Amino acid sequence: MKVDEFYDMLPVEFWNKVTGFHELENMRQRQSWERSRWSTCILVNMQMTKGKRLKPKDLILFDWEKEEINNKVDIETLKNNAELFRKKYNKLEDKLKEM
Repeated sequence: MKVDEFYDMLPVEFWNKVTGFHELENMRQRQSWERSRWSTCILVNMQMTKGKRLKPKDLILFDWEKEEINNKVDIETLKNNAELFRKKYNKLEDKLKEM
């Protein structure tokens, strides 16, 4: 970034640019780690018998993948809670109709 560009920016624009840069760098790092895991998996599978193949996630599970799994669990929990709420609400609604 040139000095003139920096001075012409609002603080919000600057921080958006910094955040975008960090996200881009994180994506590059992730791709590098996933590529290394994939190539290692191929090399390991070459030495294993045909029935005992490994998947890349069997070697190592990265932090960002663990977060994705936790988010999926949270969504399932929310769906289950919503269903329970609907059942209780319907029961209360039926009781009110009886009155």
